[in-house]
Amino acid sequence: MKLLTWLVIGVALLEATIPAVLGAQKPLTVTGVRGVTFGAVFPGVPRVVSRTDPANAGQFDVGNAKFAPIQLSFTLPSAMVGPAGATMPLVFGGSDAGYSSPETITSQVGFDPKQPFATTLDKNGKAAVFIGGTAQPAPAQRAGAYTATITLTVTVLP
Repeated sequence: MKLLTWLVIGVALLEATIPAVLGAQKPLTVTGVRGVTFGAVFPGVPRVVSRTDPANAGQFDVGNAKFAPIQLSFTLPSAMVGPAGATMPLVFGGSDAGYSSPETITSQVGFDPKQPFATTLDKNGKAAVFIGGTAQPAPAQRAGAYTATITLTVTVLP
């Protein structure tokens, strides 16, 4: 009988508040809604989470700045950390991030999370930013829970 080892994986998101936009009544806010969840990952088998996966993609909400020109920049981890300091590499591809001014996972503009992305918030002053990625466990990956932090920085442009 062969025993299968599985890993429970999660990536945490941070919450941040950005200073007020000139002329805005409230400060621009950035909130981590949910982390990228890789679920059960098997040793040696990469696990891909698409930015359009409604159950597993990470999501940030941006709000309170009508018509504000903004730049989105991610700080991405290269690996998750698990039991006894074990690491599992993470890879982010050229369209693993998405921007949605209607705030829906089904209506996104894809972009490379490794590059800054400039856009303008609409008349509602809100948007959603989604992110996916790939966990790359080694063939002898240690079982357990692994985590890492993805940070989204939103800069209001002049």
